[in-house]
Amino acid sequence: MPKRRQRDNVPCGRVLRSAKKARTGPTDNSRPSSWASLPVEIRDMILEEISRQKHRGWASCAAVCKEWQVFIERKNFCRLTLRASCLEELEHMVIRQRDLVQHICLNVELPRYTCYCCQRTGTWSSVLRHSSIVRAAMLKLFSVLSARQPTGCLTLELNAYSPSDSEHWFKNYHFGLDDEDLIQHQQTTPTWHDPKHGWVSGRQVEAPPASAILRLFSPLCLGFPGNLHEVRAVTRLVIRRQLRHLISPNSLRLLCERLPRLESLVYERWRVGKPVWKIWRDMGLASVLRDALPSHVRTVSIFEDFNEQLALALRRDPFHLGYADTNPIAGRRLVRAFASKSRDFEHLSISFMIDAQQFFDSCLQSYTWPRLQSLTLTSSILTRTAPQKEISTLLRNASLAALNMPQLESMVLWFGKRGEACAIIYHRNKASRRAALTWPGTWELKLSHDVVESWQKVASDSYYLSVEIERLQGVDINSHGDALHHLRLPGGVIDPVSLWQIRQENTIQTMA
Repeated sequence: MPKRRQRDNVPCGRVLRSAKKARTGPTDNSRPSSWASLPVEIRDMILEEISRQKHRGWASCAAVCKEWQVFIERKNFCRLTLRASCLEELEHMVIRQRDLVQHICLNVELPRYTCYCCQRTGTWSSVLRHSSIVRAAMLKLFSVLSARQPTGCLTLELNAYSPSDSEHWFKNYHFGLDDEDLIQHQQTTPTWHDPKHGWVSGRQVEAPPASAILRLFSPLCLGFPGNLHEVRAVTRLVIRRQLRHLISPNSLRLLCERLPRLESLVYERWRVGKPVWKIWRDMGLASVLRDALPSHVRTVSIFEDFNEQLALALRRDPFHLGYADTNPIAGRRLVRAFASKSRDFEHLSISFMIDAQQFFDSCLQSYTWPRLQSLTLTSSILTRTAPQKEISTLLRNASLAALNMPQLESMVLWFGKRGEACAIIYHRNKASRRAALTWPGTWELKLSHDVVESWQKVASDSYYLSVEIERLQGVDINSHGDALHHLRLPGGVIDPVSLWQIRQENTIQTMA
């Protein structure tokens, strides 16, 4: 059955007692105690509170009355989190409420492993075994979903992990957790004590060995057969950072090809592995952008995550030094593919995978972006020690590209690392005929006259352009996640749960 996570939160006892009284008491709707006598807004607030708290057995409240049933079923079936063992029954389950399902998350649990294995790199046989498990689950899911008629929007999220991942070296990492678990986890203080795996009284005193890191990020060679069913119901594909196993470009390509109604892609991959792996993955992603992504995809969000502690552990290990990719620069083929394909998008966000300067350099003078409304990019030039001239050049190049984006409402160039965070945000409000160029950051940047003038041309003379400098003070920037949080950038840069995970994981590492 679909996985339903329950929590013993503060119960809605008072609300439920009132509801019971309303159901069993007098039918005179004029009585003050009657549920029907409450304004619609108040009734919606009560039902929203019940669904938010999700106390044990909350779904049974649907039996109170028809109004409660409609509201609670909509909340209960909006998101289904499925294990591989649920898939055989899925096609016979959610029938009447099928149209209520808006998000399906496939959580594939991989086999557990012992302490004998946790410090050893995964063998090729284990890679094949894991790949076979994930492949079988996805084949079954696509088979079931292929029978579903396209109605509205449906998100498909994919994840795979072993329960042992968080039981050995990576206790502070999040695997396969949903929003409810995160809220519950956030309210607890880590008390892990496992000196054998580098944890003493809730503090990480020893980094994971390189072999354990490579086991965590081992590849998944899915190799889907040609009979992977086409699913027309899915309009959004999500692969978040909690899926740390490397997915081959061919697998990603086939997934996109089998989702012909895809409109949105969220892809958060990791920067781990040999430099040659990065070249291979970049070339594969370029091929996906050029040939496999449906032409009607309008929203793409790419986030390449990294962890400085893991990178340092790989660089220090003489036997695995070759797995430490210290060059984050993307290949030219991938950058050109993004620049070219971006002309079809309405919203595009690429963080850390390619550099903004690379992107603008790859844009031909003939390029126009007739649909693009928002663009977000990162650039390593945006640091306190970078020459002012280079930053001004980047901002002018960005404005030249923006002149060919008639629908542009926001462009964000940002960067963050431990101790630093900054962004340049252009925003245009058509209703008020105002535009703003804002610089939030832990350090101040003086925008030159020619930079401001170039962005005034983007806003056009009919808009008033204001320039604002916001200094971020009194905040701790422990990671790029903290930078992203304090910069308060527009949505779409990263999944909110993923951002929470980055901040939590890096906070515990900093404490150590």
